[in-house]
Amino acid sequence: MVGLLGDELKVFVCGSVGYGGKGEILRLQEVLREAGYSVVDQFEEADYSNISDFRGDEELCRRIALMDLEKCRDADVVVLIATRPSFGATVEALLSSLRGKPVIAYCPGEVRSPWPLYIARYTARTVEELILLLESLRGKRAGLRTIPNMQGEHEATFTYGDFSCICPVTGMLDRATIKVRYSPRSRLIEYESLKDYFETFRGKPMHHEEVVATILRDIVRAAEPELVEVEAVFEERSGVKARVAKTWRKGA
Repeated sequence: MVGLLGDELKVFVCGSVGYGGKGEILRLQEVLREAGYSVVDQFEEADYSNISDFRGDEELCRRIALMDLEKCRDADVVVLIATRPSFGATVEALLSSLRGKPVIAYCPGEVRSPWPLYIARYTARTVEELILLLESLRGKRAGLRTIPNMQGEHEATFTYGDFSCICPVTGMLDRATIKVRYSPRSRLIEYESLKDYFETFRGKPMHHEEVVATILRDIVRAAEPELVEVEAVFEERSGVKARVAKTWRKGA
């Protein structure tokens, strides 16, 4: 429910450039172009794959790093070729994921590090799986954005005091304060997306219980946490002030 990913997805393919992986990047770029996707090409303005040693040229390092990071920002989706180690591609994928951008780990062969799979939101083993994932994102309104959990086990509570929907019985405005408490696992809810998510309920006819059940379901689907509790305290209506709460626990 956050932002609409365009029908013409812009895809950035990152992988090992300095350690023999440029050909893989170019081949995957061409496959994606033929499938109708707009490719954000890091080699279009500068090709540094022939440089064998960057020591002693800090300015060039800075220009290349900032240029590639800007390409990532411009893309709607980042595809990380995860079968060959790459310092730059890992940083590009991590920073994109921390911004809430969809990252797909493309794994046509063995992946000998857990990091690409932890950073990525999705995994594809074949080109066909990759295309299916991209198709599922094309023109789709994104849900709650999540980012990798780099902080380990903890608990977080969010309170949103400007929630509203429409009472399906009276047609009147229902206002509420929403409180979400959760214990994350590998993904964290990106804070900025919560406000945008809650605003999508405005003008929708929904019973109180449906509001809470919907929020709980969406958080479980997006973040796959250990525990989620959602509480909604609605303003008084017809002399009654309602509080609705619902809890989900993994494995329960």
